[in-house]
Amino acid sequence: MKRDYFIIEFIKSGPFILLLILAILILAGILISNRHEKAVQMKEDILYIAPKPKN
Repeated sequence: MKRDYFIIEFIKSGPFILLLILAILILAGILISNRHEKAVQMKEDILYIAPKPKN
């Protein structure tokens, strides 16, 4: 039973919560940066459309 109490206390501890928050922030940053690349790529596609030839 002591082992179960250790795991519960470990999850409640400050350093574990801080580590969990840090991991969530890192994952959120990665997701945001990946989404930003796609937005920039779409803008580049629009900027490089060839102009229509004049007659």
